[in-house]
Amino acid sequence: MLIDGDMGHIQKILVPMDGSPSSITALAEALTLAEDLGAAIEVLHVKTPEQFERGSPGAAAASAQSQEREMEEAITEAQSHLGDRLSRRTDAGEPIRTIIEIAAAERADLIVMGTHGRVGRLHAMVGSVAEGVVRSAPCPVVTVRQPDGEEESFAERIHGRKTIAEQARSSRR
Repeated sequence: MLIDGDMGHIQKILVPMDGSPSSITALAEALTLAEDLGAAIEVLHVKTPEQFERGSPGAAAASAQSQEREMEEAITEAQSHLGDRLSRRTDAGEPIRTIIEIAAAERADLIVMGTHGRVGRLHAMVGSVAEGVVRSAPCPVVTVRQPDGEEESFAERIHGRKTIAEQARSSRR
């Protein structure tokens, strides 16, 4: 629980990642917090049963491979800043339940996760992992949206640097 804005008690940050741009941005924001607070980050990648069944080549598979590669690059970059204060794990299961169970079991002080910002019918049909985690998490949750280019990230505002997601994108150009 945060009291009078004191975040110094945050020692472990759980960052669920799915490879999406918003999850990479969430890792960047968590990295900034971890550096400022001396906290550790645990990156969690939850694979759903559908992801294990997929395997057919095509545009979807290529997109998934691209997201996986970008996620790996972001994690490697974060690891270069935090060293052994960054750990990672991959679990199989339903994302909301798995994230909540891991947060409780690992005694996470904070969850920082991306949100796709879907609204309306699409949100009603597919639901929101972030919303489910916010509703049931055993600790505070910070949700992060991928900036559309007009907004300044937390890392830029506080430290005057681009996020690791922006650094990765610019290095590929």
